Amino acid sequence: MPPAEKPAHKEAQKHTQKQTQKLKLEPMSSIDSFWYSMDEPTNLMVIVGIMEFDEMIDYGALQTFFERRLLRYNRFKQMVVWPTTQLGRPFWDLDPNFDIRNHIIRVALPTPRDKATLQRMISDLSVVPLDKSKPLWQVHIIENYKKGCVLLIRIHHAIADGIALIRLLLSMTDVEPNRSYARAGQVTPEKESKQPTRAAIADPLNLFVRASRSTMSTALKTSGAVYEEIMKTMAYPQHLTKLSRLYGKIGLESATVLTKLALMPADSKTSLKGKLGVQKSMCWSSPITVSSVKELGGYFRCTINDVLMAAISGALRRYLAERGDEVDEVELRVAIPVNVRPESAEVELGNQFSLVLLSLPVNLDDPVRRLRETRKGMRTLKESADAFVGFQVMKVMGIPPKGVTKKGVEFFAGKFTGVLTNVPGPRQHLYLMDKKIKNIMFWVPRSGDVALGISILSYAGSVTLGIATDTHVAPDPQKIIEYFNEEFTVLLDLAKKDVLKRYGKGHHASTQS
Repeated sequence: MPPAEKPAHKEAQKHTQKQTQKLKLEPMSSIDSFWYSMDEPTNLMVIVGIMEFDEMIDYGALQTFFERRLLRYNRFKQMVVWPTTQLGRPFWDLDPNFDIRNHIIRVALPTPRDKATLQRMISDLSVVPLDKSKPLWQVHIIENYKKGCVLLIRIHHAIADGIALIRLLLSMTDVEPNRSYARAGQVTPEKESKQPTRAAIADPLNLFVRASRSTMSTALKTSGAVYEEIMKTMAYPQHLTKLSRLYGKIGLESATVLTKLALMPADSKTSLKGKLGVQKSMCWSSPITVSSVKELGGYFRCTINDVLMAAISGALRRYLAERGDEVDEVELRVAIPVNVRPESAEVELGNQFSLVLLSLPVNLDDPVRRLRETRKGMRTLKESADAFVGFQVMKVMGIPPKGVTKKGVEFFAGKFTGVLTNVPGPRQHLYLMDKKIKNIMFWVPRSGDVALGISILSYAGSVTLGIATDTHVAPDPQKIIEYFNEEFTVLLDLAKKDVLKRYGKGHHASTQS
Protein backbone atom coordinates (compact mmCIF):
# COMPACT_ATOMS: atom_id res chain seq x y z
CA MET A 1 0.00 0.00 0.00
CA PRO A 2 1.29 3.48 -0.79
CA PRO A 3 2.07 5.59 2.27
CA ALA A 4 -0.70 7.93 3.36
CA GLU A 5 -0.23 11.49 2.26
CA LYS A 6 0.42 14.01 5.01
CA PRO A 7 -2.16 16.80 5.31
CA ALA A 8 -1.16 20.02 3.57
CA HIS A 9 -1.32 22.05 6.76
CA LYS A 10 1.07 19.58 8.48
CA GLU A 11 3.60 20.01 5.68
CA ALA A 12 3.23 23.81 5.86
CA GLN A 13 3.72 23.72 9.63
CA LYS A 14 6.86 21.58 9.27
CA HIS A 15 8.25 23.94 6.63
CA THR A 16 7.54 26.94 8.84
CA GLN A 17 9.33 25.33 11.81
CA LYS A 18 12.41 24.61 9.69
CA GLN A 19 12.40 28.17 8.36
CA THR A 20 12.12 29.57 11.89
CA GLN A 21 15.06 27.50 13.10
CA LYS A 22 17.17 28.49 10.11
CA LEU A 23 16.59 32.22 10.39
CA LYS A 24 16.23 32.25 14.20
CA LEU A 25 13.04 34.26 14.01
CA GLU A 26 10.77 34.84 17.00
CA PRO A 27 7.21 33.61 16.38
CA MET A 28 4.48 36.12 17.09
CA SER A 29 2.01 34.85 19.69
CA SER A 30 -1.50 34.12 18.48
CA ILE A 31 -3.07 36.95 20.47
CA ASP A 32 -0.48 39.49 19.22
CA SER A 33 -1.12 38.19 15.71
CA PHE A 34 -4.83 38.77 16.31
CA TRP A 35 -4.27 42.50 16.92
CA TYR A 36 -1.76 42.78 14.08
CA SER A 37 -4.31 41.39 11.62
CA MET A 38 -6.96 43.89 12.76
CA ASP A 39 -5.17 46.87 11.19
CA GLU A 40 -7.43 48.70 8.72
CA PRO A 41 -7.19 52.16 7.09
CA THR A 42 -10.42 53.14 8.86
CA ASN A 43 -9.25 51.86 12.26
CA LEU A 44 -5.51 51.50 12.83
CA MET A 45 -4.49 49.15 15.62
CA VAL A 46 -2.16 51.76 17.09
CA ILE A 47 -2.15 52.97 20.70
CA VAL A 48 -1.67 56.73 20.81
CA GLY A 49 -0.36 58.58 23.87
CA ILE A 50 0.98 61.99 24.76
CA MET A 51 3.23 63.50 27.43
CA GLU A 52 2.96 67.23 27.99
CA PHE A 53 5.89 69.39 29.13
CA ASP A 54 6.24 73.05 30.11
CA GLU A 55 9.77 73.07 28.64
CA MET A 56 11.32 72.21 25.29
CA ILE A 57 13.11 68.87 24.87
CA ASP A 58 16.42 68.61 23.03
CA TYR A 59 15.99 66.38 19.95
CA GLY A 60 19.46 64.82 20.13
CA ALA A 61 19.13 64.14 23.84
CA LEU A 62 15.79 62.45 23.26
CA GLN A 63 17.30 60.18 20.61
CA THR A 64 20.05 59.15 23.01
CA PHE A 65 17.54 58.64 25.78
CA PHE A 66 15.34 56.31 23.70
CA GLU A 67 18.38 54.39 22.47
CA ARG A 68 19.40 53.73 26.07
CA ARG A 69 16.04 53.06 27.69
CA LEU A 70 13.64 51.86 24.99
CA LEU A 71 15.88 49.87 22.65
CA ARG A 72 16.97 47.58 25.48
CA TYR A 73 13.70 45.84 24.56
CA ASN A 74 14.38 44.02 21.29
CA ARG A 75 10.77 44.35 20.16
CA PHE A 76 11.40 48.03 19.32
CA LYS A 77 14.19 47.02 16.92
CA GLN A 78 12.20 44.22 15.29
CA MET A 79 10.06 44.26 12.17
CA VAL A 80 7.26 41.87 11.22
CA VAL A 81 8.03 39.23 8.60
CA TRP A 82 5.93 36.44 7.14
CA PRO A 83 6.90 32.86 6.26
CA THR A 84 7.42 32.28 2.54
CA THR A 85 4.33 30.09 2.45
CA GLN A 86 2.20 32.98 3.80
CA LEU A 87 0.53 30.38 6.02
CA GLY A 88 0.35 30.58 9.80
CA ARG A 89 1.37 33.51 11.96
CA PRO A 90 4.04 36.15 11.27
CA PHE A 91 7.40 36.47 13.04
CA TRP A 92 9.49 39.15 14.68
CA ASP A 93 12.93 39.73 13.18
CA LEU A 94 15.59 42.38 13.83
CA ASP A 95 15.46 45.21 11.30
CA PRO A 96 18.85 45.08 9.52
CA ASN A 97 18.48 48.75 8.53
CA PHE A 98 17.25 50.08 11.86
CA ASP A 99 17.81 53.81 12.32
CA ILE A 100 16.26 55.59 15.27
CA ARG A 101 15.89 58.74 13.15
CA ASN A 102 13.07 56.96 11.33
CA HIS A 103 11.19 56.74 14.60
CA ILE A 104 11.76 60.09 16.36
CA ILE A 105 10.54 63.08 14.36
CA ARG A 106 10.36 66.83 15.06
CA VAL A 107 7.32 68.88 14.06
CA ALA A 108 6.27 72.42 14.95
CA LEU A 109 2.76 73.24 16.10
CA PRO A 110 1.28 75.97 13.87
CA THR A 111 -0.32 79.11 15.24
CA PRO A 112 -2.27 79.83 17.36
CA ARG A 113 -0.48 76.98 19.19
CA ASP A 114 -3.39 76.33 21.52
CA LYS A 115 -5.02 73.11 22.71
CA ALA A 116 -7.48 72.98 19.81
CA THR A 117 -4.61 73.21 17.31
CA LEU A 118 -2.69 70.52 19.19
CA GLN A 119 -5.72 68.20 19.22
CA ARG A 120 -6.14 68.65 15.47
CA MET A 121 -2.46 67.84 14.81
CA ILE A 122 -2.59 64.74 17.02
CA SER A 123 -5.77 63.61 15.26
CA ASP A 124 -4.13 64.04 11.84
CA LEU A 125 -0.92 62.22 12.81
CA SER A 126 -2.86 59.38 14.44
CA VAL A 127 -4.31 58.20 11.11
CA VAL A 128 -0.94 57.90 9.32
CA PRO A 129 -0.18 54.14 9.12
CA LEU A 130 3.06 52.93 10.64
CA ASP A 131 5.58 51.68 8.09
CA LYS A 132 5.33 47.88 8.31
CA SER A 133 8.76 47.44 6.77
CA LYS A 134 10.18 48.92 9.99
CA PRO A 135 9.62 48.40 13.73
CA LEU A 136 6.07 49.42 14.55
CA TRP A 137 6.47 52.56 16.66
CA GLN A 138 7.03 56.28 16.22
CA VAL A 139 7.50 59.36 18.41
CA HIS A 140 6.84 62.95 17.35
CA ILE A 141 8.21 65.92 19.29
CA ILE A 142 5.53 68.56 18.79
CA GLU A 143 7.35 71.80 19.54
CA ASN A 144 6.05 75.22 20.51
CA TYR A 145 2.94 74.15 22.38
CA LYS A 146 2.55 77.15 24.67
CA LYS A 147 6.07 77.49 26.13
CA GLY A 148 6.91 73.82 26.00
CA CYS A 149 6.30 70.73 23.87
CA VAL A 150 4.37 67.47 23.64
CA LEU A 151 5.62 63.98 22.90
CA LEU A 152 3.19 62.04 20.70
CA ILE A 153 3.92 58.32 21.04
CA ARG A 154 2.39 55.75 18.68
CA ILE A 155 2.96 52.02 19.20
CA HIS A 156 1.25 49.18 17.36
CA HIS A 157 -1.06 46.97 19.39
CA ALA A 158 0.88 43.89 18.22
CA ILE A 159 3.83 45.01 20.38
CA ALA A 160 1.83 45.27 23.58
CA ASP A 161 -1.47 46.29 25.10
CA GLY A 162 -2.18 49.60 26.82
CA ILE A 163 -1.37 48.40 30.34
CA ALA A 164 2.03 47.07 29.26
CA LEU A 165 2.87 50.19 27.27
CA ILE A 166 1.93 52.56 30.09
CA ARG A 167 4.11 50.52 32.44
CA LEU A 168 6.92 50.54 29.91
CA LEU A 169 6.81 54.30 29.35
CA LEU A 170 6.58 55.01 33.05
CA SER A 171 9.51 52.66 33.74
CA MET A 172 11.58 54.93 31.49
CA THR A 173 10.86 57.94 33.69
CA ASP A 174 12.40 59.13 36.96
CA VAL A 175 10.98 60.56 40.18
CA GLU A 176 13.42 63.48 39.96
CA PRO A 177 15.26 65.24 37.10
CA ASN A 178 17.99 63.14 35.46
CA ARG A 179 20.56 65.75 34.47
CA SER A 180 22.70 63.25 32.54
CA TYR A 181 20.21 63.56 29.66
CA ALA A 182 20.10 67.36 29.61
CA ARG A 183 22.04 67.57 26.32
CA ALA A 184 22.82 65.11 23.56
CA GLY A 185 25.87 62.95 24.18
CA GLN A 186 26.00 63.45 27.95
CA VAL A 187 24.77 60.09 29.12
CA THR A 188 26.06 58.03 32.03
CA PRO A 189 26.13 54.25 31.60
CA GLU A 190 23.05 52.46 32.87
CA LYS A 191 22.52 48.91 34.00
CA GLU A 192 20.61 46.89 31.44
CA SER A 193 17.21 45.70 32.61
CA LYS A 194 16.09 42.13 32.20
CA GLN A 195 14.55 41.43 28.82
CA PRO A 196 11.02 40.03 28.88
CA THR A 197 11.23 36.31 28.26
CA ARG A 198 9.79 34.75 25.15
CA ALA A 199 7.58 32.52 27.29
CA ALA A 200 6.08 35.55 29.02
CA ILE A 201 5.11 37.03 25.67
CA ALA A 202 4.14 33.90 23.76
CA ASP A 203 2.17 32.05 26.44
CA PRO A 204 -0.18 34.51 28.19
CA LEU A 205 -2.76 31.74 28.74
CA ASN A 206 -0.57 30.02 31.34
CA LEU A 207 0.10 33.33 33.09
CA PHE A 208 -3.61 34.07 33.25
CA VAL A 209 -4.49 30.64 34.59
CA ARG A 210 -1.90 30.99 37.37
CA ALA A 211 -3.32 34.40 38.29
CA SER A 212 -6.88 33.10 38.34
CA ARG A 213 -6.58 29.96 40.48
CA SER A 214 -8.68 31.45 43.27
CA THR A 215 -11.74 31.67 41.01
CA MET A 216 -11.09 29.06 38.31
CA SER A 217 -10.73 25.50 39.65
CA THR A 218 -10.06 23.80 36.33
CA ALA A 219 -8.28 24.94 33.16
CA LEU A 220 -8.98 23.81 29.63
CA LYS A 221 -6.32 21.30 28.68
CA THR A 222 -5.05 22.23 25.24
CA SER A 223 -5.14 25.35 23.10
CA GLY A 224 -5.98 23.14 20.12
CA ALA A 225 -9.17 21.93 21.79
CA VAL A 226 -10.07 25.48 22.78
CA TYR A 227 -9.57 26.66 19.21
CA GLU A 228 -11.69 23.90 17.73
CA GLU A 229 -14.53 24.30 20.21
CA ILE A 230 -14.71 28.10 19.98
CA MET A 231 -14.63 28.11 16.17
CA LYS A 232 -17.49 25.60 16.18
CA THR A 233 -19.39 27.72 18.66
CA MET A 234 -19.00 30.87 16.55
CA ALA A 235 -20.57 29.07 13.63
CA TYR A 236 -23.09 26.92 15.52
CA PRO A 237 -24.16 28.28 18.95
CA GLN A 238 -26.16 25.09 19.61
CA HIS A 239 -22.84 23.22 19.79
CA LEU A 240 -22.46 24.66 23.29
CA THR A 241 -24.92 22.14 24.71
CA LYS A 242 -22.45 19.33 24.01
CA LEU A 243 -19.52 21.51 25.07
CA SER A 244 -21.02 22.12 28.53
CA ARG A 245 -21.19 18.36 29.15
CA LEU A 246 -17.61 17.87 27.93
CA TYR A 247 -15.87 20.18 30.38
CA GLY A 248 -16.19 20.60 34.14
CA LYS A 249 -17.30 23.63 36.12
CA ILE A 250 -15.24 26.14 34.17
CA GLY A 251 -16.31 24.56 30.91
CA LEU A 252 -19.94 24.98 31.84
CA GLU A 253 -19.37 28.59 32.86
CA SER A 254 -17.41 29.25 29.66
CA ALA A 255 -20.13 27.66 27.58
CA THR A 256 -22.70 29.91 29.23
CA VAL A 257 -20.65 33.02 28.47
CA LEU A 258 -20.03 31.97 24.88
CA THR A 259 -23.72 31.29 24.39
CA LYS A 260 -24.52 34.74 25.77
CA LEU A 261 -22.00 36.36 23.41
CA ALA A 262 -23.09 34.37 20.37
CA LEU A 263 -26.81 34.99 20.89
CA MET A 264 -26.52 38.56 22.16
CA PRO A 265 -28.15 40.96 19.70
CA ALA A 266 -26.40 44.11 18.55
CA ASP A 267 -26.91 47.08 20.82
CA SER A 268 -29.06 50.00 19.67
CA LYS A 269 -28.42 51.68 16.35
CA THR A 270 -27.57 55.27 17.29
CA SER A 271 -25.77 58.22 15.77
CA LEU A 272 -22.55 56.82 17.28
CA LYS A 273 -22.69 53.96 14.77
CA GLY A 274 -22.18 54.17 11.03
CA LYS A 275 -19.81 53.68 8.14
CA LEU A 276 -16.32 54.78 9.11
CA GLY A 277 -13.97 57.09 7.26
CA VAL A 278 -10.22 57.50 7.66
CA GLN A 279 -10.11 60.77 9.61
CA LYS A 280 -10.37 60.69 13.42
CA SER A 281 -10.89 63.31 16.08
CA MET A 282 -9.13 63.15 19.45
CA CYS A 283 -9.57 65.37 22.47
CA TRP A 284 -9.11 65.27 26.21
CA SER A 285 -10.53 66.96 29.29
CA SER A 286 -8.90 69.25 31.78
CA PRO A 287 -7.67 67.18 34.75
CA ILE A 288 -10.12 66.47 37.60
CA THR A 289 -8.70 65.98 41.08
CA VAL A 290 -8.76 62.40 42.34
CA SER A 291 -9.83 63.69 45.76
CA SER A 292 -13.10 65.04 44.35
CA VAL A 293 -13.85 61.71 42.66
CA LYS A 294 -13.06 59.86 45.90
CA GLU A 295 -15.39 62.25 47.69
CA LEU A 296 -18.25 61.18 45.47
CA GLY A 297 -17.31 57.52 45.70
CA GLY A 298 -17.31 57.67 49.48
CA TYR A 299 -20.65 59.42 49.61
CA PHE A 300 -22.42 57.11 47.16
CA ARG A 301 -20.56 54.02 48.46
CA CYS A 302 -19.05 53.06 45.12
CA THR A 303 -15.65 53.01 43.44
CA ILE A 304 -13.88 55.85 41.65
CA ASN A 305 -14.38 53.92 38.43
CA ASP A 306 -18.14 53.72 39.04
CA VAL A 307 -18.35 57.50 39.47
CA LEU A 308 -16.41 58.24 36.29
CA MET A 309 -18.35 55.74 34.19
CA ALA A 310 -21.68 57.06 35.48
CA ALA A 311 -20.63 60.58 34.44
CA ILE A 312 -19.63 59.21 31.03
CA SER A 313 -23.05 57.54 30.70
CA GLY A 314 -24.75 60.86 31.43
CA ALA A 315 -22.53 62.63 28.91
CA LEU A 316 -23.33 60.09 26.18
CA ARG A 317 -27.05 60.41 26.97
CA ARG A 318 -26.89 64.17 26.46
CA TYR A 319 -24.81 63.80 23.31
CA LEU A 320 -27.21 61.30 21.74
CA ALA A 321 -30.28 63.33 22.72
CA GLU A 322 -28.81 66.43 21.11
CA ARG A 323 -28.33 64.47 17.89
CA GLY A 324 -31.93 63.29 17.85
CA ASP A 325 -31.64 59.75 19.26
CA GLU A 326 -34.50 58.35 21.36
CA VAL A 327 -32.36 57.91 24.46
CA ASP A 328 -35.01 56.50 26.84
CA GLU A 329 -35.02 53.16 24.97
CA VAL A 330 -31.34 53.02 24.03
CA GLU A 331 -29.08 50.12 24.98
CA LEU A 332 -25.45 51.16 24.57
CA ARG A 333 -22.67 48.68 25.32
CA VAL A 334 -18.95 49.29 25.64
CA ALA A 335 -16.09 46.78 25.55
CA ILE A 336 -13.86 47.13 28.60
CA PRO A 337 -10.28 45.78 28.53
CA VAL A 338 -9.44 43.71 31.62
CA ASN A 339 -5.81 43.12 32.55
CA VAL A 340 -5.08 39.40 33.10
CA ARG A 341 -1.40 39.70 34.02
CA PRO A 342 -0.21 38.35 37.36
CA GLU A 343 1.39 40.90 39.63
CA SER A 344 5.02 41.40 38.62
CA ALA A 345 7.68 44.06 38.92
CA GLU A 346 8.96 43.28 35.42
CA VAL A 347 7.68 45.04 32.30
CA GLU A 348 6.27 42.34 30.03
CA LEU A 349 5.38 43.18 26.45
CA GLY A 350 2.75 41.39 24.41
CA ASN A 351 -1.03 41.40 24.87
CA GLN A 352 -2.39 39.93 28.08
CA PHE A 353 -5.85 41.34 28.49
CA SER A 354 -9.43 40.38 27.83
CA LEU A 355 -12.54 42.28 26.80
CA VAL A 356 -15.85 42.25 28.65
CA LEU A 357 -19.08 43.95 27.57
CA LEU A 358 -20.95 46.38 29.81
CA SER A 359 -24.25 48.15 29.15
CA LEU A 360 -23.99 51.81 30.12
CA PRO A 361 -27.27 53.13 31.63
CA VAL A 362 -27.68 55.96 29.11
CA ASN A 363 -31.42 55.23 29.06
CA LEU A 364 -31.82 56.49 32.65
CA ASP A 365 -32.52 60.18 33.21
CA ASP A 366 -31.69 60.31 36.92
CA PRO A 367 -27.92 60.66 37.59
CA VAL A 368 -28.05 58.78 40.92
CA ARG A 369 -29.91 55.86 39.33
CA ARG A 370 -27.28 55.81 36.58
CA LEU A 371 -24.54 55.62 39.19
CA ARG A 372 -26.22 52.77 41.06
CA GLU A 373 -26.87 50.85 37.84
CA THR A 374 -23.24 51.32 36.80
CA ARG A 375 -22.06 49.97 40.16
CA LYS A 376 -24.37 46.97 39.81
CA GLY A 377 -23.18 46.20 36.29
CA MET A 378 -19.50 46.40 37.24
CA ARG A 379 -19.97 44.12 40.26
CA THR A 380 -21.75 41.53 38.12
CA LEU A 381 -18.91 41.52 35.59
CA LYS A 382 -16.26 41.12 38.28
CA GLU A 383 -17.96 37.96 39.53
CA SER A 384 -18.44 36.38 36.10
CA ALA A 385 -16.23 34.28 33.82
CA ASP A 386 -16.58 36.78 30.95
CA ALA A 387 -12.97 37.97 31.14
CA PHE A 388 -11.59 34.41 31.01
CA VAL A 389 -13.68 33.43 28.01
CA GLY A 390 -13.01 36.71 26.19
CA PHE A 391 -9.28 36.12 26.54
CA GLN A 392 -9.57 32.63 25.05
CA VAL A 393 -11.64 33.94 22.13
CA MET A 394 -9.02 36.58 21.24
CA LYS A 395 -6.19 34.11 21.70
CA VAL A 396 -7.56 31.55 19.28
CA MET A 397 -8.85 34.10 16.79
CA GLY A 398 -5.24 34.96 15.99
CA ILE A 399 -4.70 31.41 14.67
CA PRO A 400 -6.93 31.17 11.58
CA PRO A 401 -6.37 33.05 8.30
CA LYS A 402 -6.74 36.83 8.40
CA GLY A 403 -10.06 36.81 6.54
CA VAL A 404 -11.65 34.39 9.02
CA THR A 405 -10.34 36.43 11.96
CA LYS A 406 -11.85 39.64 10.59
CA LYS A 407 -15.24 38.03 10.12
CA GLY A 408 -15.17 36.92 13.74
CA VAL A 409 -14.24 40.43 14.87
CA GLU A 410 -17.02 41.99 12.79
CA PHE A 411 -19.49 39.56 14.36
CA PHE A 412 -18.58 40.54 17.93
CA ALA A 413 -17.86 44.23 17.23
CA GLY A 414 -21.46 44.70 16.12
CA LYS A 415 -22.58 43.99 19.68
CA PHE A 416 -21.09 47.17 21.19
CA THR A 417 -20.73 50.87 20.37
CA GLY A 418 -17.37 51.82 21.89
CA VAL A 419 -14.28 50.77 23.81
CA LEU A 420 -13.79 52.15 27.33
CA THR A 421 -10.56 51.72 29.27
CA ASN A 422 -9.38 52.97 32.64
CA VAL A 423 -5.65 52.87 33.46
CA PRO A 424 -4.30 53.90 36.88
CA GLY A 425 -1.08 55.89 36.67
CA PRO A 426 1.48 57.10 39.23
CA ARG A 427 0.36 59.31 42.10
CA GLN A 428 3.26 61.77 41.80
CA HIS A 429 4.73 63.79 38.93
CA LEU A 430 7.47 62.04 36.98
CA TYR A 431 10.39 63.27 34.87
CA LEU A 432 11.49 62.29 31.40
CA MET A 433 15.22 63.03 31.28
CA ASP A 434 15.40 66.33 33.20
CA LYS A 435 11.88 67.51 32.24
CA LYS A 436 8.80 67.32 34.44
CA ILE A 437 5.85 65.57 32.79
CA LYS A 438 2.91 67.91 33.30
CA ASN A 439 0.24 65.49 32.14
CA ILE A 440 -0.19 62.15 30.36
CA MET A 441 -3.02 60.94 28.13
CA PHE A 442 -3.66 58.09 25.71
CA TRP A 443 -6.34 56.82 23.32
CA VAL A 444 -7.44 53.24 22.87
CA PRO A 445 -7.63 51.78 19.34
CA ARG A 446 -10.89 50.37 18.00
CA SER A 447 -11.46 47.40 15.71
CA GLY A 448 -14.02 46.73 13.00
CA ASP A 449 -16.60 49.51 12.59
CA VAL A 450 -16.38 50.78 16.18
CA ALA A 451 -16.25 54.59 16.04
CA LEU A 452 -15.96 55.55 19.74
CA GLY A 453 -13.01 55.20 22.12
CA ILE A 454 -13.08 56.41 25.74
CA SER A 455 -9.91 56.49 27.85
CA ILE A 456 -9.48 57.37 31.52
CA LEU A 457 -6.02 57.90 33.02
CA SER A 458 -5.03 59.00 36.50
CA TYR A 459 -1.73 60.82 37.04
CA ALA A 460 -0.26 62.90 39.87
CA GLY A 461 -3.50 63.24 41.79
CA SER A 462 -5.68 64.02 38.78
CA VAL A 463 -7.88 62.14 36.32
CA THR A 464 -8.11 62.95 32.61
CA LEU A 465 -10.75 61.73 30.16
CA GLY A 466 -9.85 61.17 26.51
CA ILE A 467 -12.33 60.75 23.67
CA ALA A 468 -11.55 59.47 20.16
CA THR A 469 -14.16 59.29 17.42
CA ASP A 470 -14.45 58.75 13.71
CA THR A 471 -15.16 62.20 12.25
CA HIS A 472 -17.51 60.74 9.65
CA VAL A 473 -19.69 59.29 12.43
CA ALA A 474 -19.15 61.74 15.30
CA PRO A 475 -17.22 64.87 14.31
CA ASP A 476 -17.59 66.73 17.62
CA PRO A 477 -16.23 64.61 20.53
CA GLN A 478 -15.39 67.79 22.45
CA LYS A 479 -19.10 67.99 23.31
CA ILE A 480 -18.86 64.64 25.10
CA ILE A 481 -16.03 66.10 27.19
CA GLU A 482 -18.14 69.16 28.03
CA TYR A 483 -21.13 67.01 29.02
CA PHE A 484 -18.89 64.78 31.13
CA ASN A 485 -17.70 67.79 33.14
CA GLU A 486 -21.30 68.93 33.61
CA GLU A 487 -22.46 65.46 34.74
CA PHE A 488 -19.62 65.23 37.24
CA THR A 489 -20.57 68.66 38.62
CA VAL A 490 -24.21 67.55 38.91
CA LEU A 491 -23.19 64.55 41.05
CA LEU A 492 -21.02 66.75 43.27
CA ASP A 493 -23.82 69.27 43.76
CA LEU A 494 -26.33 66.52 44.60
CA ALA A 495 -24.01 65.05 47.22
CA LYS A 496 -23.24 68.42 48.83
CA LYS A 497 -26.88 69.54 48.88
CA ASP A 498 -27.95 66.26 50.49
CA VAL A 499 -25.27 66.54 53.18
CA LEU A 500 -26.25 70.14 53.95
CA LYS A 501 -29.90 69.13 54.11
CA ARG A 502 -29.19 66.25 56.50
CA TYR A 503 -26.41 67.59 58.71
CA GLY A 504 -26.13 71.35 58.22
CA LYS A 505 -23.28 73.52 56.99
CA GLY A 506 -20.69 72.08 59.36
CA HIS A 507 -20.45 68.77 57.50
CA HIS A 508 -18.87 67.80 54.20
CA ALA A 509 -19.73 64.98 51.80
CA SER A 510 -16.36 63.32 52.21
CA THR A 511 -17.03 62.73 55.91
CA GLN A 512 -19.89 60.35 55.13
CA SER A 513 -19.15 56.65 54.62
